Amino acid sequence: MSAPAIITRWRRLPRDRRGVAAVEFALIVPVVIIVYMGGFEVMEASTVYRKLTDTTVQLANVTAQYTALTQDDANNVLAASAQIMTPYPTADLSIVLSEVTVNSGGVGQVAWSCKWPGGGACTPGGGTVTMPAGFQTVGASYILVQTAYQYEPVIGGAFVKPIKMTNQIFMLPRSSPTIPYKG
Repeated sequence: MSAPAIITRWRRLPRDRRGVAAVEFALIVPVVIIVYMGGFEVMEASTVYRKLTDTTVQLANVTAQYTALTQDDANNVLAASAQIMTPYPTADLSIVLSEVTVNSGGVGQVAWSCKWPGGGACTPGGGTVTMPAGFQTVGASYILVQTAYQYEPVIGGAFVKPIKMTNQIFMLPRSSPTIPYKG
C-alpha cells in the first residue's frame, strides 16, 4: 500500500461510522451487567429479610396461642418456624423465644427463654428487657421473639461482607394472661 493510500484512509477514519454500535455495546454491557447483578443481590437480601420477618411473626403467633409450654412444644414450634426460611439455609439462623413480664419499673423480666438451634431445655428467666413504648403495662406478660440471620451475598460475596439481619416482636398471649413453661 502506498503512502498516499494510507493517508487517505486515515483522513476518512473520523467520518467512518462502521462498528460504532459494536463499540457502544462493548462499553454499555459491563455497566448493565453490574446493575443487573446489584439488583439481584438487593432483591435476594430483601427476600431473606422478609422470610426472617415471617419466621419471627409466625413463631410469636403460634406460641401466643398456648396456655402452657413444655419442652417438646418449644422444640416443635422453634423447628417448624425455622422451616419458614426455606429455601435459605438455617445454619445462620438463630431464634430466641421468651416470655417477658413487666415489673413495676416498666422493665421486662424474662420468665423463661428458649433458643434455636440448641435443642436443650428452656432456661428460667433472670434477664431484663427494655420494653418499647406502649408495652410497659405493669404485670402484663408478652411473648418476645428475637431472630437473627447472617446473610451471605450470592454474587457479591467476594466484595460485600455478610449482612447481619435481626428482627423482634412482642405479642400478648391469647388464651391466658401468661404462658408458664413446664419443663
